[in-house]
Amino acid sequence: MITRRGFLGTSLAGLGALSIASRARAQDAGAAAKPAADPSRRILVVVQLSGGNDGLNTVIPFADDVYQKSRPKLAYGEKEVLRLDERTGLHPSMKALHKRFDHGEVAIVQAVGYARANRSHFRSMAIWHSADPDGGAPRTGWLGRTADALDPSGTNPAVAVGLVNPMPFALQRSNATVLSFDNEEGFTLAPDKRFTQGKKAQLEAFRALCASAGDASTYAERVRATAALGIGSADKLLDCLHAGKNKANYPRGAGSKLAQVARLIDGGQSSRLYYVATGGFDTHARQKDAHAGLLASLSDGIEAFYDDLEACGRAQDVVPVTFSEFGRRLAENGSQGTDHGTCGPMFVVGPSVKGGLVGDAPDLAKLVDQDPVARIDFRSVYASLVHGWLGLDAAPIVGGEQPLLPLFA
Repeated sequence: MITRRGFLGTSLAGLGALSIASRARAQDAGAAAKPAADPSRRILVVVQLSGGNDGLNTVIPFADDVYQKSRPKLAYGEKEVLRLDERTGLHPSMKALHKRFDHGEVAIVQAVGYARANRSHFRSMAIWHSADPDGGAPRTGWLGRTADALDPSGTNPAVAVGLVNPMPFALQRSNATVLSFDNEEGFTLAPDKRFTQGKKAQLEAFRALCASAGDASTYAERVRATAALGIGSADKLLDCLHAGKNKANYPRGAGSKLAQVARLIDGGQSSRLYYVATGGFDTHARQKDAHAGLLASLSDGIEAFYDDLEACGRAQDVVPVTFSEFGRRLAENGSQGTDHGTCGPMFVVGPSVKGGLVGDAPDLAKLVDQDPVARIDFRSVYASLVHGWLGLDAAPIVGGEQPLLPLFA
């Protein structure tokens, strides 16, 4: 027999499958499209490049002798790169993104990081997720605080959606749950296998339980109401995912996640923040071919994403931004790879972006502990996105005032 207490306990545990928790060198000014007319429709998509992307072989200082001498096997020459200016080029596998850069639709923020860089994957990722490099213990992530500002009442769990499982700390909110899932099949309530009833019966019983009102002053009622809100948001999200269609062909990796975001947007999902992640960037050995594949997937994935967005009339409304927890060391190692470093580039993409190189390239003649020094604090990029794109007060979200970058026209 399924008791109310037993079913509620096991089904709420199953609900965990949902991961419910809480300088610019501009291109020709005429090439930059105007931002979306309606700020309430603007969407930010954060793309995490897990492992520590090699920024020096992504945005390549091909004219720098120090770069060439430090990487006898991994360096790219002038004739190989996709030129951005007289000294810098994009990795040769990123042709689609380079074309958008030439059209003024990509801002490349150079040498982004933070002071006293940490080379631990876990600690550095926590710093990027929390926007707190000073060793504090924040209870919310920077995107979670952004979601709180977009949804002050906490009644819209789907204002931010993660396509990652488990949910990244960056999405942790203070006043609401957050929906996060790794794939469509996993985005369901998980029935308890101890029960003999079928999955459909269990889920219907749980929905009925969550729909029943109780004493609003009790903890149990607050749990029930929270679960009901999460289920309603999850059901709508799945409906939008099924209704949306991909017309473009996506590569694996980052592309597969962006494909899901495109389906959600096409299907009518009203989320303002999306979070996706793709791995493989911890290139300690045999880097050259592997890194080329990863960057091709990222570039082609973003291109397919915009093909879909243009098809559904939402390209002006959406801005993806990429980040990685750190860059790689200047010097290649003995395994034809690179080791954990400090700063790296961030890409901000879209028709509404003011394209160009933002900030100066890392100074390879002035290293600290064998690494280039960050020139732009990552919180300045966050603040520029939160304020310039989403129209919010960025200071409470990034922990104080930060210089704003000219990322938008």
